[in-house]
Amino acid sequence: MSNLSKYSDKDIINIISSDTSSELKKRGYNYGWYKVESFVGVVYVLVNPSFPDLVKIGYTDDIKKRLKSLNSNSGLPNPFHCYAIYKVKKRLEDLKLHNLFDMLAPSMRLSKNREFYEMNFQQAYNILLLISQINGNEDNLIKNPFSDPYFGNKQLVLNSTYSNILGKPKRINLTFRLINIPVGAKLVFAKDNSIICKTFDDENKVEYDGNIYTISGLASKLLGFSAQGGLYFMYKGKLLTDIRKKMNV
Repeated sequence: MSNLSKYSDKDIINIISSDTSSELKKRGYNYGWYKVESFVGVVYVLVNPSFPDLVKIGYTDDIKKRLKSLNSNSGLPNPFHCYAIYKVKKRLEDLKLHNLFDMLAPSMRLSKNREFYEMNFQQAYNILLLISQINGNEDNLIKNPFSDPYFGNKQLVLNSTYSNILGKPKRINLTFRLINIPVGAKLVFAKDNSIICKTFDDENKVEYDGNIYTISGLASKLLGFSAQGGLYFMYKGKLLTDIRKKMNV
């Protein structure tokens, strides 16, 4: 068998040989000699109603299998939904995106070793849209690829940071300052009253077992899955989210 891999595209087209057609097909060409784009997987944007202030951004070879795997976790109160996918030609392209976020806005990432970011799904989509426009491949970015009715139900997003998609003001993130919790205050983990942390600043940092975490980061560590800290920590016997709700802030 002839070895044609050493020839350029131009040279091989000029070669009259029985191996020409098969070699071009192996290189991704169809009849007519136009090249077929091949994609190994997608960068995805996932949301979960249990974590209204977070999006999950990652990579998978098969988005359907990834969703099935994530949603098989019995510890999740609600399933994940796929808002967008961006087709890529190399595996783990999301790592470049994570590095970009870490450089530009490190506080947006919930935890260094997790794929969750404190933004809404429209913001995540807009970032991918800008990247696709820079690369000149906007067609690779697909919004709501499975026509999920979740994203058409306005009632699901009215009271979250997603509301700015509907023209509503963006809901600000929960901070200790917002709900009048002082630095050094004790917060109790609702699932285990023996677990107590202290507020480290007036934003969202707490100290636990000699380490500093965001309140959501600590909740996620204790629970084993990503979680909104305000739903799992109490101040003076009341959940932080309930305090916020009562204060209407």
